[in-house]
Amino acid sequence: MLLQRANVLGWFLLTLGLAGAHVFSRAAEVEVAAVRFAPARPASNPSVPWLEATVGLNVVPPPDAPGRMVSRVRVQLWVGVETLALTGSTARTEYYRAEVECLALPAGRSEVRFYFPPEWVKRDQLPGAPRHWAVELAVAGRAEAPVRAASATALGEAAARRAFLVAALAGAPANDGWLQPQYFTPFAQEYPRNTVTFVRREPSLAPPARASP
Repeated sequence: MLLQRANVLGWFLLTLGLAGAHVFSRAAEVEVAAVRFAPARPASNPSVPWLEATVGLNVVPPPDAPGRMVSRVRVQLWVGVETLALTGSTARTEYYRAEVECLALPAGRSEVRFYFPPEWVKRDQLPGAPRHWAVELAVAGRAEAPVRAASATALGEAAARRAFLVAALAGAPANDGWLQPQYFTPFAQEYPRNTVTFVRREPSLAPPARASP
């Protein structure tokens, strides 16, 4: 999903700035249980491969939560992929991001999915799961402290995770649209018993391009 830069920056600063203060003063309502990347083929066109990223969440509503649910849960996935330049000699890292907002999550386990399209799979030919990725969570605008499962193994240290997110924040906007939430893909109806309800927001339209003088 394409994001407004101001919103992303505000949430990002909230995560970094509050992780050591307010976030740790209360019990986590939602945390990442596991993240897995795997090839996926939609039932509507099984010959076309996508790359599916599944974010498993543990949801623990507070005792006074209405209906024992946690409302307004934002899940943001950041991915860094090292690729070769066109010359084949210099490696570079491309960054991607996508975000969803879940209307409400019940107690227990929930899953949120994101997808790289077949054009990306064919172009980048990633041999396995991306080496660098991180998940950011927020509940009603409050950042949730990241647990170990919210980062790739290569980003296990807090400093490495912060450095990755800083680089991703700068680099991901150039690739907006490549990583998509489930509801923008052919997989929108693929998991009827295990798909949450989203606050769906359409991407902002870019202004029309102007011809060069």
